[in-house]
Amino acid sequence: MPLKVFPLISVKGIPYECGLQYGSQARSLVHKHMEFYFDLWQRLWNADRTKLLQECRRLVPIIGEYDAEILEELEGLAKGADLSLEEIVALNARYELVWASDLVAAPESGACTCLSALPEVTKDGHTLMGQNWDLWPRVHDHLIVLERQQSGEPSSVTIVEAGIIGGIGMNSAGLGVCLTALVSSLDRFEPKVPVWLIVRGVLKADNFRNAINTVMSTKAAVSVNLLIAHQAGEVIDLEVMPKDVGFLYARDGILGHSNHFLFFTNREDILDLCKVAHPCSLFRFERARRLLAEDRGHIDIDSFQRVFQDHFSYPGSICRHVDPKNDYAHQYTTVLSLIMDLEERSLFVAEGSPCQNEYIKLPLEGII
Repeated sequence: MPLKVFPLISVKGIPYECGLQYGSQARSLVHKHMEFYFDLWQRLWNADRTKLLQECRRLVPIIGEYDAEILEELEGLAKGADLSLEEIVALNARYELVWASDLVAAPESGACTCLSALPEVTKDGHTLMGQNWDLWPRVHDHLIVLERQQSGEPSSVTIVEAGIIGGIGMNSAGLGVCLTALVSSLDRFEPKVPVWLIVRGVLKADNFRNAINTVMSTKAAVSVNLLIAHQAGEVIDLEVMPKDVGFLYARDGILGHSNHFLFFTNREDILDLCKVAHPCSLFRFERARRLLAEDRGHIDIDSFQRVFQDHFSYPGSICRHVDPKNDYAHQYTTVLSLIMDLEERSLFVAEGSPCQNEYIKLPLEGII
């Protein structure tokens, strides 16, 4: 696979075997990534490692009730990586441990931008989607391409953080998913299904209805935004909150999101913490949609690339760059830009900032 940095991990078989293969192949990266997060959690909210792992142990039965096969996959991953199950669960709950508003105030930096375009506005009549994924710069060195051919579910290709089994990507049923962070005053670190495992469940689905049901039927501890699309020309955006799930549809064939609530607005029981902490989100969403709409009727992969390379209001732009005024724990950059053609089952990746790195088409023949 012609990637410059991201390692390729290919797994095949029953859930435990897939996890075991993943952990064995990525053992060194998983250990590095785990230590990165434990250091970050200590910086963000003075986390005690022993107590944190005790809390993560409470998630194990919750995960098993949600999906026994996902728990088996995590158990295999822990065995293959030579780590405890609690440590692997902590990694897969890293979203909650970073964003839960009872643990830490929302960082001062911005985060991801996602977009989709339906067949009526694309050049070749295909459904396209993608996103810029903005995280701490060190995360870039811990990302992998995970090809999964697991028994009893569609095969999938995702970009994941080492040691995490859910990630943005697509499956052989024509489904794709992107994720952007949301933070509300209701978010708490509680024994509920971690966000990245819900994303894992979305790409286990064999049709659009089941993908949506995976989200609607699962209670999350924190807020998150999921953009889910299907090759047949359907897309929906789900704003997940601990108490409810909001939904948005495409406008003039285009649907996108950033990091503030669009469905849940003007509610007295909910405070959107991102509107103040992430003010760049307020323009990134609308600017991305407007820039893509300039190519309406001719939207293609190049159109998405142009949007994701945009530097308006740098460094808090769609193409995110580190702001040196922020401290280490609050620095973000675009670590990955991803574009998917769900009809062709093609996936294009720019490692790091898309303004500085070429988009590479991954060879997925025989996988999805």
